[in-house]
Amino acid sequence: MLATAADPRRGLPADGSNWSYEVKWDGMRVLADIHEGQLRLTSRTERDVTIAFPELVDLGSAHPDVLLDGEIVVLADGIPSFSTLAERFHVREARRAAALASRAPANLIVFDALRMYGVDLMTRAWQERRQALERLEPSGRSWQLSPVQDELEPLLEATIEHQLEGVVAKRRTSIYRPNFRSPDWIKLAHKRQASVLIGGWREETGDASRIGALLLGWWTRPLDGSEPRLQFAGRVGSGLAAGAAQSDLRRLLRKLSVPGSPFAESIPRPDANGAHWVRPEVVVEVRYLGRTEGGRLRQPVYRGVRSDLEPEEITLDQV
Repeated sequence: MLATAADPRRGLPADGSNWSYEVKWDGMRVLADIHEGQLRLTSRTERDVTIAFPELVDLGSAHPDVLLDGEIVVLADGIPSFSTLAERFHVREARRAAALASRAPANLIVFDALRMYGVDLMTRAWQERRQALERLEPSGRSWQLSPVQDELEPLLEATIEHQLEGVVAKRRTSIYRPNFRSPDWIKLAHKRQASVLIGGWREETGDASRIGALLLGWWTRPLDGSEPRLQFAGRVGSGLAAGAAQSDLRRLLRKLSVPGSPFAESIPRPDANGAHWVRPEVVVEVRYLGRTEGGRLRQPVYRGVRSDLEPEEITLDQV
């Protein structure tokens, strides 16, 4: 179940007593399936990512049969670090995963229970699921429950003070609807960020071996019901200097080259000059200050590749 975006300055619907509030964690959304002593971690793209997080495997022995929804985070100075976590997204080799885990261990922040001891809880109200979740005993330092608050304003202030991403509001009577972006969960982000697709890239000025900028977009669905169109969302160059970013992007984009632009509209010459076009199959995360009247991202900063997301779900309505 996914949350819809809202402006934290505009508040929530009038029935405030029917909502509960949690921190919006800046991490990787997973389902943790614990059954018969084994743990299986699945990303939003239904990819098994268990091997990438060996420090969480002991959770398999914590309970005989539960399915948990949560967020994997890596903390840096007490604050979730998306860039550190992003290194783990692509790991498929146990030795490298163990090395990364020893250097920056991950934690699983659990916020929902979808199955418990063979009983499907998804048609139960959020409040009932939460009560069931709280009856579980978290195991070790790698698993903790996401704290829940009854009042919005104090949590908004606390998340600002501690430089956290924001707050998620959840309607207490809501059922769990898998893969559905529901108005019963509302995300109130202090720091605007978006998942976008790469439609092209440009070489760094003076160094053709490096990527200097990415041309970004998202899918829009025309009102006439025709096929989705890739809308240009702007260009990002900030945040690409790191060697890890360069190697990840070059590896992913190498096989996606196409002869012409995948964008529906004509790209302005200052952006398109010298561009290499690619199929829009790589999802990346950016942080930005807002959007222009033309719908483009203002001052975006690259944060990392999101291999846990499907390209098809990167639409304008998730911004």
